[in-house]
Formats: sequence, structure tokens, C-alpha cells
Amino acid sequence: MQLFRGLHHLDAFPKGCVATIGNFDGVHLGHQAILARLRERAAELGVPSCVVIFEPQPREFFLPDIAPVRLTRLREKLECFALLGVDNVLCLNFNRRLRELSAEAFVQQVLVEGLGVKHLEIGDDFRFGCDRAGDFTYLNLAARDHGFTLEAATTVELDGLRVSSTLIRQALADGDLALAARMLGRPYSLSGRVLHGQKLARQLGWPT
Repeated sequence: MQLFRGLHHLDAFPKGCVATIGNFDGVHLGHQAILARLRERAAELGVPSCVVIFEPQPREFFLPDIAPVRLTRLREKLECFALLGVDNVLCLNFNRRLRELSAEAFVQQVLVEGLGVKHLEIGDDFRFGCDRAGDFTYLNLAARDHGFTLEAATTVELDGLRVSSTLIRQALADGDLALAARMLGRPYSLSGRVLHGQKLARQLGWPT
């Protein structure tokens, strides 16, 4: 899997792909269903698959003090993508420049000229562009004008509940690790960097 970071790397991006766009926080069962469909469509068209994500995530940019805690860090997310067979990841820096990019400019610069997208797999509630002006209806028109196809991702439900990052965060807050694991498709885990302290515990016979 190849990782491309930033709008300035679009010139080097191999043109022609099947793409999807989103945060993919947790890479849960709903996300996995989108990625499975992405692989299928890429195989049908004989082009690579591509996931477009943002760093920071948009809510972290707009509401840094109250943005929800992430289920997966960027590195963990990329590891999940690789395990699920994604060919390329385009990670866009969500900054003021990207925030002010109109829906029309995003389609033209990122999807058409940058990726050369052949097919786009997206949630029907997806919004993009300055002031979230772009939506699924707009993408339908853009797909017709620019010659790519568009498909709405199917919602995944578990026990009558729509699988979502928000619901998984709530399950973890409630201590329901079993429900979180079922929606994630794997046990929830945390990872981080080990920081060395004063190494006093080893002197007590209990190194940590």
C-alpha cells in the first residue's frame, strides 16, 4: 500500500482509481463493507483502490476542544487499510486552504485531475467543500459531467443498530467491550509510545 500526503502530492498520484472518502475512525464493520465494495469495483475496472482521509479530522479542526476521542490513530488506521487490501491512501491536510476549497474545486482538483477517479463509493450523508456545500446529489451531477460512476455505500446494522464510530465510542464509555468488539469486527485495543521513567519498579522486583 502506498501513502500520499497532501494536495501537493497529487501530481505524483497514479491516475485512474476507484475511490472512497471519509474519516474511517475505527475502521469498523461499516467501513469494512465500504472497503470490500471498493476492492470489488477496482478489480472489475482493473484499476487501484484509493481511500481519501483527512488529518486532522474535520471536527478536530473546527472544534478542537470538544472533538470526540479517536478510536484509531492514523498509524493504526493505515495498518487496517493495508490488511484490508487498500492499494493507495491519499491523506489530505485539513487546513484553512482545504476548508475554503469549494465543492466544485474539490471535485475538479482532487477527484478528476488529481486521482482520475473512475468510480466513487461514498455514504449518502457525505458532505464536502466549503461550508459543506457538496452532497450526494451534487456528486451525482458531477459524476455525470466528469464521466465517473457513483454509488452510495450500504449501511451496516447490528442488532437493529447502525454501526458507527459514535456508537462504538458510547459502547466503550459504557464499558460494553463485547458490543464494541462486535461492531469493530475485532477486540478494541489501545497503542502508544512507551515512555521511560525513573525505573524504580525494577528495584522493587516488579519491572513494568
